[in-house]
Amino acid sequence: MCAASLSAQGATGELRMVVSDTAGLPVVTAVELTSESNQLHWRADTDRAGRALASRLPDGVYRVRVQHPGFNPHSETVEIRSAVPREIRIVLNPAAVQVAVTVEEGETLVDPRQTTMIARVGGDTIASRLTPLPGRSILDLVSTQPGWLLEANGILHPRGSEYQTQYLIDGVPLTDNRSPAFLPDLDVDMVQALRVMTASYPAEYGRKLGGVVDVVTRAMSEGATQGRAAIYGGSDATLGGSAAFGVRSGPYGITAGADAGRTDRFLDPPVVANYTNDGSSTAMFGGLDVAVRDRDRVGGMVRHGRSHFRVPNERVQQSAGQRQERQNTETAVQLSYQRMLSPRAVADIRGMIRKISAGLTSNDASTPIIAAQDRGYTERYLKATVSLQRGSHDVKTGAEVDVATIREAFNGRLADRSRFPADTPGTIEFNGRSADREHALFAQDLIRAGQWTIAMGIRWDRYAVVVDDRAWSPRLGVAYNWSTAGVILRGSYDRVFQTPAFENLLVSSSPDLAPCSGRCAPMSTSIGGRLPTMPTTNCC
Repeated sequence: MCAASLSAQGATGELRMVVSDTAGLPVVTAVELTSESNQLHWRADTDRAGRALASRLPDGVYRVRVQHPGFNPHSETVEIRSAVPREIRIVLNPAAVQVAVTVEEGETLVDPRQTTMIARVGGDTIASRLTPLPGRSILDLVSTQPGWLLEANGILHPRGSEYQTQYLIDGVPLTDNRSPAFLPDLDVDMVQALRVMTASYPAEYGRKLGGVVDVVTRAMSEGATQGRAAIYGGSDATLGGSAAFGVRSGPYGITAGADAGRTDRFLDPPVVANYTNDGSSTAMFGGLDVAVRDRDRVGGMVRHGRSHFRVPNERVQQSAGQRQERQNTETAVQLSYQRMLSPRAVADIRGMIRKISAGLTSNDASTPIIAAQDRGYTERYLKATVSLQRGSHDVKTGAEVDVATIREAFNGRLADRSRFPADTPGTIEFNGRSADREHALFAQDLIRAGQWTIAMGIRWDRYAVVVDDRAWSPRLGVAYNWSTAGVILRGSYDRVFQTPAFENLLVSSSPDLAPCSGRCAPMSTSIGGRLPTMPTTNCC
């Protein structure tokens, strides 16, 4: 259990379908899969053996429909609750000569097994979204959900918490600040679905839990070839475009995409005049999915993003001729392996190597401080989970290891001493490195008992960067489907071990810079303050 995870962490599953006639012969036909709550509409053709595979399905209730000439239409409801693949066999009966009208209620609109309200953004919503500013495509989709506030400069605040948003990219957690001022945007055209939650967290989620944004990238159906391209333009010299492509042939699925954009309103400016606010961003994505027999699945993904922008000036800075520029880059490689141990047990392994760099430069006319910064973060992540489905229980256990290196260099020279206390040093210099060591163990169970759904779990975390701390975090979520009244009651208890943001963590924690603590607010480098680790309790 000292390895990594695939779709298990991201609360996604797999549905395997076999279509045949009453004689047991395979039927080559189209299969439709619909979930209104997940905003997912999926269609694929079965192969010569009558098989169809739908992978990376967010958990929930789905309606499966098959219509083929000469046979009666088939429709049934299935639930996806575990990383253990679900297999259904569909037998088509010969059609009788009859006329019928069928009225079906939308039973996939509400998921009665959820122990919290989960906002879901599906492919249709993503495809028809309003064109955002470059660097904000994911942020704009999340900020429209209940409980989320998008602050100036694109920082998300789930339920009022700051810097406590966790992203999952196909099951791999990202706990850094993903606002456009800190990191390039993710390519939303490569996203199949978003799952957004602010309570009742499974025990597998840790560290940043003000809110969780689960991103599921596109998965290709058998024999499918899809492509999409778009260009956009708008005021403030906004211009951009994106393209995405995917193909699946036999066991191999390939996806690729890229987007680029620029605008003169990259961040929310501090003044209406919108001084020096031009910026650009680019993103590239490539993915490979290989089904090795029915028991094994191997996946890989490469992401690269870059943004460059000028920091918006206030009036006094614009008059002085200040020019500050920031550059942010992110490159990540993810590898995954899934193994069917038995028809009801799956082992998942996933790893990631990621490198982030960020820099700030200022000209000599900058005020009140001439600042320069060079910051880097290299992360190596590894996780293993085992999922077991037995009766009414969906059990998952796992372990994760996150090993990183933090590098920070900062220097500044006061250009306007009147804006600072008299004892503030005239020059500020810092150059530091630190190891980041984070480990976790967890176990959880989803129990279905009649009208009741109970999600319980326990998690152990250790965090060692500037401080060394550890904690146990119990979790409990309950849902009751009061079907006679048409009401679903939900409640949850979450105890979470929240860690500080690693951006500028070393410089803000350095005892050598204690005289500057709390006095550097005018700087555009967002030095930040001291943030200890802190276990918190949330009830909703």
